[in-house]
Amino acid sequence: MDPSPRILLWNYSYEEMLAVDLLLQTVSAPLLQAIERDQGNLPVHEILFTDKRSDKPFSCDEKVMLFFNVPARTIHDVMDVMKKGSLPRPIYAAVTRESIEWTFSDLVDHLVKERDFIRKRMEEEKKKNTCPHAK
Repeated sequence: MDPSPRILLWNYSYEEMLAVDLLLQTVSAPLLQAIERDQGNLPVHEILFTDKRSDKPFSCDEKVMLFFNVPARTIHDVMDVMKKGSLPRPIYAAVTRESIEWTFSDLVDHLVKERDFIRKRMEEEKKKNTCPHAK
C-alpha cells in the first residue's frame, strides 16, 4: 500500500491532463493519477492501491479532482492555480477515512448533491440580500 500523496482526476481528456500537469508543476503538486471509467464503480481504496477493474463502467460528465494524503496548503495552492487556468473547474474533494471505503461512483453522487445544495443556498442568500428597491 503506497500512502504517498496523489491527486486523482476523473473525466479529463489526455490533453486536459497534460494542461493540468503543467499548471500543477508550478506549485510542486504531487503525482497525478487518472481514474478510468472501468474503475468508477470500485471503492476508492481499490483505485488507490490495486490494479482492479470493474466490468461495469461508470459514466459521469462531472470533472473531479480528488486529493489523497495531500497537505492542506498544497490543496489550496492547487485550487488557486486551477482558478487561473482555462480548464473547466472540477469538484474538489479530499479522501477521508470514511470516503476511502465508498465506491467512487457513490462519492461523486454525494459530491454533486452537496455542490448543488450549496449553490442553491447561495442563490437563496443572494436573493434575500438584494435591495427590494433596486431594479
